[in-house]
Amino acid sequence: MVSAAGALAMSAVLGIVAAPASAAEQEARVLILNTADTSLPGHRVVENAMRASLDSDTTRQVAYFFESIDAYRFSMEALEPELLALFSKKYRALPIDVVVAVSRPAIEFFERYGKQLWPGARVVYNVFSAEYGGRVALPPNLGGVVSYQDVAGTIALARRLRPNPRRIVVVSGASEVERSAAQLAADALSTSANQAPVEFLSGLPLQELLARVADEPADAIIIYLTQYRDRDGRPYTPREVLRAISKISVAPVYGTYETYLGFGVAAGQMESYEEEGRLIAEQVLTALAGGPFDPSHALLKTPNRCIADARALQRWSLDERRLPDGCEIRFAERSLWRRYAWQIAAALAIIAAQTMLIVTLLTQRRRRRVAEAEVRKGLSEVAHMNRRVSMGELSASIAHELNQPLGAIRNNAGAAEILIKAQPPRLEEVAEILADIKRDDQRASDIITRIRSLLRKSDFQVREMDLNEAIEQIVKLLAGEASARGVFIQAELAPGLPKVSADNVQLQQVILNLALNGMEAMHDLRADRRLLTIRSRRANDREAEISVADSGAGIAEESIRSIFDPFVTTKPGGMGMGLAISRTIIEAHRGGIRAENSPEGGAVFHFTLPFASDSLS
Repeated sequence: MVSAAGALAMSAVLGIVAAPASAAEQEARVLILNTADTSLPGHRVVENAMRASLDSDTTRQVAYFFESIDAYRFSMEALEPELLALFSKKYRALPIDVVVAVSRPAIEFFERYGKQLWPGARVVYNVFSAEYGGRVALPPNLGGVVSYQDVAGTIALARRLRPNPRRIVVVSGASEVERSAAQLAADALSTSANQAPVEFLSGLPLQELLARVADEPADAIIIYLTQYRDRDGRPYTPREVLRAISKISVAPVYGTYETYLGFGVAAGQMESYEEEGRLIAEQVLTALAGGPFDPSHALLKTPNRCIADARALQRWSLDERRLPDGCEIRFAERSLWRRYAWQIAAALAIIAAQTMLIVTLLTQRRRRRVAEAEVRKGLSEVAHMNRRVSMGELSASIAHELNQPLGAIRNNAGAAEILIKAQPPRLEEVAEILADIKRDDQRASDIITRIRSLLRKSDFQVREMDLNEAIEQIVKLLAGEASARGVFIQAELAPGLPKVSADNVQLQQVILNLALNGMEAMHDLRADRRLLTIRSRRANDREAEISVADSGAGIAEESIRSIFDPFVTTKPGGMGMGLAISRTIIEAHRGGIRAENSPEGGAVFHFTLPFASDSLS
């Protein structure tokens, strides 16, 4: 007995061996037996569409074979025995499942020799209605696809584009199928109204044909059917004949085949080659399935539709508005907009979006500038109020400081009066007294100028200024107050410091605020320990730093973070606005301000200002 494992192994081996055989059984062989040259463009389109449809069926593999008897261009009487011998050798050991017989000569060839050459093969006919006088009938239980050459529709379309032609010329070849197509044209023309003179140019040699076409007037109509062969038996490629005709013709040329487009025809009622290939594939699949053909679908008809060549219409001055609704126009010279519609639309959308963004940004910039102007105006108002409060605190010392030069002036004036009344007058001493009066007057004027400068109400104006000079003016202004409070002011100014960008009044206000706070912080110290130091230095390549240090008790650690917030104060009775205003002023100048406690004791306030090279715009 064979073990279970052995049976499984044997089954696996048999499965592997049988798999290719099973796949081979699914392969179908399809032979396309064509009457015409299989390299013609129309046949290639039909073939590709048929193969695409058949290959989409995943239940079987299809092997394709192609043969042409080329009966349109050559006589079959001499060639048929040789073709029969050739096909017998080729397909002796190669069974064919389905033969697609294309056009009447191929169909007749299959009817005579099909059982001998391809025994057991089913047949699908691809029939041209022109070969059967417009009437096609198939034997029972056979399938086919019929192509109707719509000569009548093409003639009607030509008359639509040129309503009153002087002549109608029909060009065709000398083969049997071409004579049948010419007869369809004759039948269509015989029933049309408003008949113009008609001439058939059938089977003419190419040079004679071109000479005849060249003589036709511009208001004629030329209907080109096909020309595979002329009356002398010379073979042609129909599309090349069309190309030659269209080059020399002053009258528009019309045709019935889609592959004529781009080679000279203006328009025509044309069958769809792709649809024809799909219908053939449908019939082939039915034949491969082995069942009978549905009588209602045994003969499928390929649709025809109006197609025009925009370039040819333009060449022959044909109005495309006369074309029927739904007519397809190819080779139109589309405008830049039509060729790149979505790209242009996308570019315009981007430009529009950018424009809107720019407008929005400009609007926001304007609003920001207006807001900044309002903020600066408000800052100027608040700062002015703060300066008035500060000057109020300094009023006593300022009055004392002014009293000194004014008192000296009064005393000197009294002395001068006495010296002038003396006999003789002591004019030299009077001159010295007048010089003293002038100095004291200038001293009083300087004090008043500094006060007026700080009290002046002005807009926020950033200019280049000497930082050390501004500090020196504040030190002079504070001299009286410092003396009254017993505070020694020390200025340590870095020499050669570049100019800064600032509003002079508001900068002095910040220094004044910090200095007054520092004096207040040293109120409880002994007079010999009350030291206020104002320093200037270069912080880096872009900024200067000013620091105001006192020798008081310093700032409580919990208050350092919030010391610049509005309404935060460490002074009894203070409003807590001086430092908040100072921070606002410094930040408006694109600087920074901070506070810390000095290791030696006391608080130090630092703030930075940009050098003039990095000034505000």
